[in-house]
Amino acid sequence: MNVISNNPDSSERYVRCIQTSKRVRWDIDKDVIRGRNFDTAYKFLPDGLSLADAFTTLSTDEKRFVSQIQGRTYANIFGL
Repeated sequence: MNVISNNPDSSERYVRCIQTSKRVRWDIDKDVIRGRNFDTAYKFLPDGLSLADAFTTLSTDEKRFVSQIQGRTYANIFGL
């Protein structure tokens, strides 16, 4: 299925969506983190999402750190 069809209404909706997204300016720290601190003693993402357990050569602490890197990366991607 083609996401953008030849339908003019569909194309116009897509253009409006892109224009609106460019007007929105996220600040990851202000809009998402909001002054909260992450406890680095815990993973930031669940194992099913981070798949850090698939790294068989990493220690438990290193797997937790990978989860934290991924969690922060997801937050920044969504902030963009």
